[in-house]
Amino acid sequence: MHTTKVVSVVSIMGAVAISLSILRIEFPFPILIYLKFDLAEIPTFVTYYIVGGFPAILCATIHFLGLLFRGSEPLGASMKFLAIISTISGMVVARRWGVKAEILSGALIRIIAMSIANIIVLALLFPGYLAFAKELLKTSGLSVETEADVLIYTLVLTAIYNALHTALSILPSLAIVETIRKRLPYF
Repeated sequence: MHTTKVVSVVSIMGAVAISLSILRIEFPFPILIYLKFDLAEIPTFVTYYIVGGFPAILCATIHFLGLLFRGSEPLGASMKFLAIISTISGMVVARRWGVKAEILSGALIRIIAMSIANIIVLALLFPGYLAFAKELLKTSGLSVETEADVLIYTLVLTAIYNALHTALSILPSLAIVETIRKRLPYF
């Protein structure tokens, strides 16, 4: 692979990811409304399918730094970065078994990584966030009494969110890359 092509794709897709984040085209996940579905992960996965795993990680890093530079809250930006990096890692591991295996592996590694990260954030670093999650869960009609109940519900719902976000990021990326390859077969 030509270095110029890799640098070009990473740079352009990183800029597109930052632009999509700035536009804030997003919608909240039901119940845990602080979790947002957005389009900003798509350029990273387009990068993955065009030039590979390491360049996709570079693209995600550009996106992460862009989020921090524009003043995003560091914890949220870091969690997003971890979600993307863990998804790419799972995809790289399963690449030789095809696209379905990549998607499943990416989702599984993302869910595991984000569950661990959420336990650290909610139970150890910022237990006040658990109280906020409890209020959201109660508002939605779920019966939660103990902190353990809140943590379990939050982890399960976050796992569902991460599985959905993986599909919402990768499937459009595949369609975009297929279109690019039809129109630019040398790419």
